Amino acid sequence: MLTLHSMYLNLIKLFFVVVLFFSCAPTSGDEELIPENILTEGKLINVLTDAYLSEGASGINVKNVPGEKFDSAYIFNPLKENNVDKDKFDSTMAYYTRRPKKLKIIYDKVLAKLSEAQAKGTIE
Repeated sequence: MLTLHSMYLNLIKLFFVVVLFFSCAPTSGDEELIPENILTEGKLINVLTDAYLSEGASGINVKNVPGEKFDSAYIFNPLKENNVDKDKFDSTMAYYTRRPKKLKIIYDKVLAKLSEAQAKGTIE
């Protein structure tokens, strides 16, 4: 039989285990602070949208363009048009590549923006 004293001890132990468990839980991705050298989500969406529009206009596949020629592969330079430094763009893509859920959300927004432009007739 358990005594009242041992029951209280077990409850205290359980309390500390639960507190420890929840204090070690990772924070949600929404609370993560984005470093200053990373483009905002909106800016990245604009750059990627412009890159895909330019890619479509020029008839090239950006996957086949080496990184050092990325800027000159387009009819217009989506980085220059959006006042974005190549290093900052690369850092941003590296950051979001390590966060695939966030990157998927960004690409979904890019796709929605491209679809909206197509529906309005501003692109074919």
